[in-house]
Amino acid sequence: MFRSAESGGRRAAVGTGGYHAGMIVYCCQDLIFATKIHSTAEALGLVCRPARDEAALRKRLERVDDGKANDAVQAVLVDLTIGDAAVGLIEVVKGHDPGLMVVAFAPHVEVQMLEVARQRGADRVMPRGAFASQLPDLLCELTRRPKPSTENPGSFNPHT
Repeated sequence: MFRSAESGGRRAAVGTGGYHAGMIVYCCQDLIFATKIHSTAEALGLVCRPARDEAALRKRLERVDDGKANDAVQAVLVDLTIGDAAVGLIEVVKGHDPGLMVVAFAPHVEVQMLEVARQRGADRVMPRGAFASQLPDLLCELTRRPKPSTENPGSFNPHT
């Protein structure tokens, strides 16, 4: 059962457990890593859609109907290894809605790239390894969904 709620100027469905069931958008051209993001979100019961370029990102933010799940965007994940376009994607998100959470990630050796993302408006900047290892908890945090229990044997485990 879902009800509607306002969230920072965005409307999002709220589950009876109190979590926001909005959509996570990810900008990542590495197919293997994009699959990891998508499958982790899917295992958690979250809607997660790709945006491969600025035009696709704008469509997601504006909720252009493409026949698939198109919930209000709750957060955007940006892989900084996309190149120069990555910083532009952060700026598109913040220009659309300054309150939307942007998480940028890159290899830990790309210190300058991570700093530029922070300067351009990314709310959270993470080394890629930390991003990958914290992905289930991060997705839950971004959608305000309860984190998967590590004590419950039936709960989601991204490492199995």
